[in-house]
Amino acid sequence: MMALQARMSMRRRIRREAICAACGQFHEPGGTHLYDYHTAVDEDLMCQICLQPLVNPIDTKCGHTFCSRCLRNYLKVQPMCTIDKSVINLKDCQQSSILVRRLLDKLLVVCPNVDYCEEVLPRSELEAHLLQRCRGAVTRCIKAGLGCTFRGPRSALQSHLWECPYRDCEADKNPVVDGEVSTIEIKRTCPDLGMSIVGGVDTPLPCIVIQEVFPDGVVAKDGRLLQGDQILEVNGEDLTQVTHTQAQQALVQFSPVFRVTVYREKAEESKPIEKEEILKCTLSKSRGKQLGIKLVGKRNGPGLFILNLVPSGQASIDGRLKPDDRVLEINGQDLSYGSQEQAARIIQSSVDKVQFVISRRSRPQTPDLIRSSSTAQDVVSESGSSDSDVTKVVLCKKCTERFITVTKAPLETLGIGVAGGLRSPRGDTPIYITNINPTGCLGRTRQVKKGDILLSINGTSLFGLSHAEAVKILKCNAEAKSITLRIMEGPETCEGPENFTPSWLYWLQLPEVYQSLKVITLLRSPIGSLGFSVVGGCDSSQGNVPIYVKSVVLDTPASKDGRLRCGDMLVTVNDHCLQNITHSKAVNILKQVEGNVTLTIVSWPGTVV
Repeated sequence: MMALQARMSMRRRIRREAICAACGQFHEPGGTHLYDYHTAVDEDLMCQICLQPLVNPIDTKCGHTFCSRCLRNYLKVQPMCTIDKSVINLKDCQQSSILVRRLLDKLLVVCPNVDYCEEVLPRSELEAHLLQRCRGAVTRCIKAGLGCTFRGPRSALQSHLWECPYRDCEADKNPVVDGEVSTIEIKRTCPDLGMSIVGGVDTPLPCIVIQEVFPDGVVAKDGRLLQGDQILEVNGEDLTQVTHTQAQQALVQFSPVFRVTVYREKAEESKPIEKEEILKCTLSKSRGKQLGIKLVGKRNGPGLFILNLVPSGQASIDGRLKPDDRVLEINGQDLSYGSQEQAARIIQSSVDKVQFVISRRSRPQTPDLIRSSSTAQDVVSESGSSDSDVTKVVLCKKCTERFITVTKAPLETLGIGVAGGLRSPRGDTPIYITNINPTGCLGRTRQVKKGDILLSINGTSLFGLSHAEAVKILKCNAEAKSITLRIMEGPETCEGPENFTPSWLYWLQLPEVYQSLKVITLLRSPIGSLGFSVVGGCDSSQGNVPIYVKSVVLDTPASKDGRLRCGDMLVTVNDHCLQNITHSKAVNILKQVEGNVTLTIVSWPGTVV
């Protein structure tokens, strides 16, 4: 009888427990996270309730520290300190210092999927590892929609697909799901995938991310992979801990079926911004009377705003709409990024009533009003520093500048092909050499190579010009008998007759003086999110690196604006400089800026695969 009761108790316990997404262990919902620590932990960092290293530590008024969940659960039974027995009220407790929390975040833990993964990493990075990188994470077969019941570690998925009973069956394309790891198959009809990538463990962006999907390419025609998707695996090859060049080589390797595992970040749900109201207002239309609303766009950001109300109009008489209200919807149609023409068409097509949804922000009391992080989730914070062994990033290579003087026949061309320039199809870059005619004017000298950057010709600078402007100057000067070029030796080159195409690493290694700054203004969404995540900082595990955009989330201000790309370097936010600051400080700045957010960025094109 006792054995039966024990078994029933165990079954009830198993039903109550589930694998925790944060720590990868079984524990009750709401219970303290469990970790397997790689080395012994200092006693001063232990909780005296669970006797484990502190998790989300909280300090009591009497000076003791416990796990937040441990203390809350304990106080439900006995409202006193377990050490000195003094009475405790949760209202008098406060979060432990940043120093203590950072020490705890750096504790090394072992991945709980020990049968498939041997990684040891800082505790703060475990949740992201389990979600995005761990090959022991449980996944389903990509043919599950046809009835395959396989469910196992991601590392076993590739071998399963060779013997899957539904292997040769055509099925509806399984989607890439936001916030989950997804594996899809794409028929590769040509060697080029038609996309570009950024990232790698030897770069400031330690994961491989799709920067751009080109129209009419293999990936674009399939339609499932998008900008910002993080690539975890390609045809069974793990890309979570590879260099940029290794990822490029894996992606360009041709196979009839391109099987790729990706992770797509999900837009964070957030509460409406503090000090902002979302209001609905329905106005009735009357024959012979105007609504009397003048809408206007703002030069430094998207969206439509009420400029003023005509005194005798319906809106002015109604009294609920105010100047400077932002129009979010009219008759259920989203106008967050709409035009005046769209709004006018919707209003004119309405017969009896027009329903507005508007956003009204109250005036801040001080110019630098700071909003709390709980009400404004602008960016998804990635882990900062750690003591684990990682590849240190060297951003800039010492590139040599030199002058070349050549003489030529009067009608002889330079014999080179060039690309780049401001507003070129893939971004703002310096002018660089893509091809050289070996028997041409410059080719005969063998003093230039593909990938070299052209800085000036006969004293006329080519920097900061569009491609068309630079080509015009080159052609004009080519008529001279003597040509003097100022060039900078490129970080990369290529052999053979094909055109040279720079990789993302090529641009990262250019000296700072050749970076083109671009200014982008984003308007915060009604829920307060800008819609991108960042990595880097002076406390990064890869050394002192700038702040980079890791991902741009779908259906957010950054995504809808379209100018911010994965791999972009953030230089300033409004009046705040982001150079030589910690990751957490950069995140806080992005969370605190109000209204229109102006970003100064350096945007280099990714590597084409």
